[in-house]
This record gives sequence, C-alpha cells and structure tokens, in this order.
Amino acid sequence: MLKRNVFQRTPRRRRPVASAISIAVAGVLLASTAFAAARTEIDDFDAVESDAESYDDAPSDEPFYQIDSPDDEEYAENDAPAPSRAGFVPPSAADVGSDAFLDSATADLFARREKVRAEKERRQSTGLFGLPVETAAKDGDTFRERWIATDSDSQTWIPQLLPQGLMYPSYLAGRKEPRLQSVITYDDGYGTLWDITLGGRAPIFRYGTTDVVRPEGWELELEGAALLRLDWERNRNLAATDYRAGVPIVYGTKRWQFKTGYYHVSSHLGDNYLMDDFRPRVHYSRDSVLFGFAFTPTDAVRMYAEADLAFHTGETTEPLELQFGFEYSPQFAPNRSNWAALPFLATHAHLYEERDFGGYFTAQTGLQWRSASNSLMRVGFEYFNGGDDLYQFHRNHQSKYGLGFWYDF
Repeated sequence: MLKRNVFQRTPRRRRPVASAISIAVAGVLLASTAFAAARTEIDDFDAVESDAESYDDAPSDEPFYQIDSPDDEEYAENDAPAPSRAGFVPPSAADVGSDAFLDSATADLFARREKVRAEKERRQSTGLFGLPVETAAKDGDTFRERWIATDSDSQTWIPQLLPQGLMYPSYLAGRKEPRLQSVITYDDGYGTLWDITLGGRAPIFRYGTTDVVRPEGWELELEGAALLRLDWERNRNLAATDYRAGVPIVYGTKRWQFKTGYYHVSSHLGDNYLMDDFRPRVHYSRDSVLFGFAFTPTDAVRMYAEADLAFHTGETTEPLELQFGFEYSPQFAPNRSNWAALPFLATHAHLYEERDFGGYFTAQTGLQWRSASNSLMRVGFEYFNGGDDLYQFHRNHQSKYGLGFWYDF
C-alpha cells in the first residue's frame, strides 16, 4: 500500500460560477472607463467656481440638464406620468451617450449656468470716476440703455396726486431756492447779517413711478418762498425781501432730470430802510422761463446747469441768468437709520447779465439727515463771495462766511 505524501498538491476544483462573475466585473470596469472618457467635457464643468451656488439659486422653472432618467416606478401606483427632470432636448437622431448628444448637453449646461450667474449679479453700472451706480444697466448695454433710457417700463407708470419725493430737488447751495433756511454770516466790510428763507417746493402731480428717491416720469411742481434779510447790526431790522413763485415741469430718469417752467421774482426794500432814507429802492423783478438739467453719475453726486430767460423785467433787470453747480449728498437708504448723520458738500455759481455775467459763488459743507420721504435737513458752514444775493443790493460786493441751517421738503 502506497503512503500518501502530505505535501502532494491536490487537484483544484473548477468553479464555473465564480469564473463568470470575475469576467463580468472586469467587463464592467472596462466599460465604465471608456464611458468616463466620453463624459470628460461635462465633468470639466463641475470644476467651474461656484457651480454649487448656481444650482442652489436656480429658479424652479428652469430645471437643469441631467443625464439620469427619472425613476418611473415610484409613479406607477398613482398612474401619473413621471415629470421630466431634463431641461435639455437632444438633437434629432442623436443617441443618448453619443458625441452629438454630449456636445449639445455641454453647450446647454454652460448656457444655463451663465444665465444663473447673470441673475445673481447685482445690477450695477460704473459711473463717473469708477464709482458704482445702482441702476438696471448691465454689461453690454448700449449707450442709450445705460445713460439715457428709463430704468422702469413706461407702461407701468401711473398718475399720482401729491406723490412722495421730488423729481428735481432744489439746488443745495443756491441762495434763491425755495426752502426753509437760516444763515448767519459775517461780512468784513459790513458786519453780521441774518438771511432767512421761508418757503418750499412740492410735487403736485406725477405720471411715473412711485419711487421716493429719484422717481421717473413726468412731474408738475409748485414752489414759493420769501427770502428776507435781518440787519443784525441795526437791531435786526428787516433790510429787504425777495419773493419767488414758480411752476416747474420736470421729466426725469434715474440719471437725468430736465426742468422747464415759469417763475416770478420781485424784490422789496424794508420799511425801516425806506423811512430812514438809508438807501434808494431798486426796482428789480423778473418773469422768466427756465430751462435746467441735472446729471447724477452716482447715487450721491449731482451736477446741474440752468438758464433763465426773462420776458418781462424791472428797470434794473436784464433778461438772462445762468446757474450751475456740483453736489455730494447721499440719498435715503431704507437699511440706514435716519438718525445717522452723513457729510455733504455743495457748490453753486449764479451769474447775471446785468452784472456783465458776474455774480456770486457759494460753497457749503457740513452734516445732513434724510427722512423716509427723502426730506433733507442740513447744518454746516457756508462761504459766499460775489455780488449780494439779495436783489435790492445785487450791485454790492460781499465776501462773507458763517453757519447755516437748511431744510428741504
């Protein structure tokens, strides 16, 4: 009897099932490798910055393209059709997974992601000096769309009686503007003067938007004021008063505002000055048609110019007046408390034909506060140089400085 060698290797049993599984796994790996190479173009988009944010913020009515088909089995119980999650329709005669299908899917996915990014970006335009301006202008807009056209659709404009906000506010440093004003100044050659304005400007009718800050459309305004001076050196006697009343008509967009209309100005010497024969009365009056425009390159900056042509004048009055100026005055913001004091800066030049187009220059700076209705209150310092802004004394030269309070409705 032969002994069995314990080190002899026994014959290996054949396992046909295990061999088949091994072959299948190897085939799946090879197939997946080949399919991954075909999907390289789509997978590359996953590396684009902030893709996740784009998908998260995408509107529900703009479904993204997905290659995976929906699972129809979960809808079988209710016999309801399975909703399609694919926003992309493959080209005709293009098989799923083919090069034509993948190229079209890639282009569609790229276009959708660019649309989502564009919707997420703030609609800002670059204004003067590179400062941002909040408008509906976008990159690629034409010159007219960016600088001239209205941001709102004119079909949405509505008629409004006594609307909120002003389409063409008064010039901040203009000394002949209707507002509430109290300015105490000192002139080296005369002494202390107290200039007071009692008046205001208000919108009566508007066909346009309901915005409080820079509304768009057409607007009819009324203005009126009494501009008087108290002579501080002579027991605060009334030196003179200028009266102004007008009816401006305004057309405005976010960037441009245009004004025309009529106003009347007349100047009257104070009673004490007349009785004391301190100086002769000057017959100064104007009935004028005005033409003005303002440009707002940024939310806080305004530049303007105006020409007034009088068709009826007094004895010492010539027809033409010119005004222009620059303002820095932040607008009202809902996310900012109206207790917050912000700086302002304003300059203004007013030229008269009767002075051979000389006139006066004013500069103001200080702090301001705005209300929710965009009313403006300011306190600060004023510098004045040129012909007296009170028409009774407009041929006199003054160089004065002092403190002021201003309120615009």
